[in-house]
Amino acid sequence: MNYLIKKRLKDRLQYCLDWRRDTELYLVSVDLTDTVNNKYYEKRPLLGFLLRIFNLPINTYYFFKFLRIRRDLEQNAIEIDYIHSQLKNK
Repeated sequence: MNYLIKKRLKDRLQYCLDWRRDTELYLVSVDLTDTVNNKYYEKRPLLGFLLRIFNLPINTYYFFKFLRIRRDLEQNAIEIDYIHSQLKNK
């Protein structure tokens, strides 16, 4: 395998691994925020209900954003496996 191609694949692999790590940290942070919000609004059910209704459009957007992030994580896992196989074969 050409040295430049191998180096580019290694760089791309490192980028994918870093992106996956950062994205998983982001998802943990979002989960922590959701847990804190749920505990806060347990004591204030009426306020929580009204805010959920009021923020329905933005919450829908965040839901679709979450689905996109999960899809991107799956694609990233496939890409990492493919790059590993290319580096082992050559």
